[in-house]
Amino acid sequence: MKKKYFSNIAVIRDDRLGDTILTLPIVKKLKDDFPKSKLTMVISSISKNLIQMIDFVDDFIIADNTIKTINKINSRNFDLILNFSPLKGKTYKFFLRAKWKVNIVYSSRYKKKLDWYKYKLFFFNFFFDSNYLNKRNNSKHLTHHTIYMNKILNLEGISLSGQPKKIFLNLGNKLRFDYLIHLSNRWINSEYFDSDLISLIEKMSEKSNKISFSTDLIISNEMKKLINRIKTNFNFNLLVKPKFTSWINLIDQSEFIITPECGCAHMCGILNKRAIVIYDKNNKPNFIKKEYQPYLAKKIIQINSGVGKKLNREILSYI
Repeated sequence: MKKKYFSNIAVIRDDRLGDTILTLPIVKKLKDDFPKSKLTMVISSISKNLIQMIDFVDDFIIADNTIKTINKINSRNFDLILNFSPLKGKTYKFFLRAKWKVNIVYSSRYKKKLDWYKYKLFFFNFFFDSNYLNKRNNSKHLTHHTIYMNKILNLEGISLSGQPKKIFLNLGNKLRFDYLIHLSNRWINSEYFDSDLISLIEKMSEKSNKISFSTDLIISNEMKKLINRIKTNFNFNLLVKPKFTSWINLIDQSEFIITPECGCAHMCGILNKRAIVIYDKNNKPNFIKKEYQPYLAKKIIQINSGVGKKLNREILSYI
C-alpha cells in the first residue's frame, strides 16, 4: 500500500486524561512520519496542561462549546481528521470538514450483541470517510488501545512503520517522598471501607514518614470525610484538588505510587514511575487491563480490588 501524505492533521481526543496519554504515542508516530506537517490535538480542558508540555504537538483546540468548536476546527482546513474519542454526546464531530475523516466506533464491553453497531456504522458513513468498529465485548477481539489506533493508521495507509514507541515525560525532579497515595473516589466500595484505607496508611507510616497524598478534582462526600480523618491523624503532605503542574510534580517526586485505575495510573506510566494500580474486580478488570493499561509501563504492578485486609496485605507485600 502506498503511504498517503497529509500536511495538516487533527487528532481528536476530547475525553479523559488517561485516554489522551494513551494517544500520545500515536501522535508522536504521526509527527515522526510527517515532520513537516502541522499536528493539532482536539482535547478536553482537563488535558490542556499536559498537552502544553508535549513538544511534538504543534497546536491544540479545547472542545467545549459545540458551535465554537466546529468553527475553530473547520477554520483550520485540515487534510486529515482522526477521531479517536467516543462520539457519545459529541455531536460537533458530525459537522467537521476535512479532505479525509477517520472515526472509531466503540462497542460496549458489557453487551454481547453487536447488531446495533452495524446500524451505527451505516449512519456514520454519511459523516466520515472511514469507520472502524472497536469490538470490546469479547476478550479475543481486544488489543491494547494504542496498538488498535496504530492498526487504523496502517489500514488507512497513513503510517506504515512499526509499533508506536513509549512516550516519557522528564520533569527532572529530585525524590522527596517514598510513597504517594492517590485518593481517588474509586478506593471506597462495598468491600473496601475508609477504615481499611486508614489502616493501610498506618501500616505504611511504620515503613516511612515520607508519605504524600493527592486527590481527584471531583471528590465524593465519603472521600471528603476520609481526607479530614487523614488530616487529623497524620502529619503528611496532602494536595486536595491540586493544580495539574503541582500534581504531576508530586508524582514525579515520589518513589512509589499507589492508585486505583484512573488518570493517575497513566501519569505514572508517562513519568516512568514505580506504581501499584488497583483495578475494580467488579468492572471486567481483565478487559480493562488488556485494553487500557498504561502503555509499555514496565514498572507498574497491576492488582485487582478486594476485601480490605486482603487487599492491604497484597499492597504491603510489594512495598
